[in-house]
Amino acid sequence: MERDYSHQSLSVAILVVSCDAYSDLWSPFFALLRRFWHPLPYPVHLLTNHAQPEFDGVNVIPVGDDLSWSDNLLSALSYIKEEYVILMLEDLMLCGEVNQTLLYDAIQSAIANDAKYLRLTPSIPPDTPFNNHIGIVSRGTVYRASVVMPMFKTSHIRELLKSGENAWEFEYFGSQRSDAHDGYYSTYRNCIPHLNTVIKRVWEYRAAQTVLRLGVQPDFNKRRVMNYRERVVWNYKLFRTRVFHLVPPQFRRTVKEFIAGKKPSV
Repeated sequence: MERDYSHQSLSVAILVVSCDAYSDLWSPFFALLRRFWHPLPYPVHLLTNHAQPEFDGVNVIPVGDDLSWSDNLLSALSYIKEEYVILMLEDLMLCGEVNQTLLYDAIQSAIANDAKYLRLTPSIPPDTPFNNHIGIVSRGTVYRASVVMPMFKTSHIRELLKSGENAWEFEYFGSQRSDAHDGYYSTYRNCIPHLNTVIKRVWEYRAAQTVLRLGVQPDFNKRRVMNYRERVVWNYKLFRTRVFHLVPPQFRRTVKEFIAGKKPSV
């Protein structure tokens, strides 16, 4: 018997954070979202600048001129009435079935415990167990406020955002600001399989091939695929990331700041 998750739509919304410069990704993104996440019990919103495309079941929120990632998001959040919001980026496209049992059990557990943040794809797993569904992401953890498939308490992310920051600055400095708060959790397993499709404004080669194999045709005339040199550089960065993940989670932010030669600044 299929489980009924319709009751959860009363407290959670999905917001696809984008801008008009990435409009060529919207069609493949929503095609894969609908294919791999069904039924989709939450209202879906798309953040744009001025464009007002029509996608079935998607509410478009045009926020005007592109000021910054954080300013755009702050504007869009003023239209979100639900208590929690799942942030999705248009270049993170689904590539497999959403594990609905794991996902909704984790979301229900997080909401029951007044979570401020729930990471749904634990590239950095929780460092402290909490219950069978979610674990704690401790203060000081690198990318504690990652924007890769998170669910935020809507009121909390409004407070955490800082005008003028781009997405990477928000992840770095917003994670530091998040240390003032408890209530950060993560799933133990990846609930939403996805691809990182665009790197530095071009299609990542393997992601492009996967999307094509899934029967979705991106517009490569508007956005090209990585050349050979770019692929070599990207593969090196992926290797460096895997090595970095060997460092215990509680020390990663310190190590990252030491390597970058940066002092914490919020």
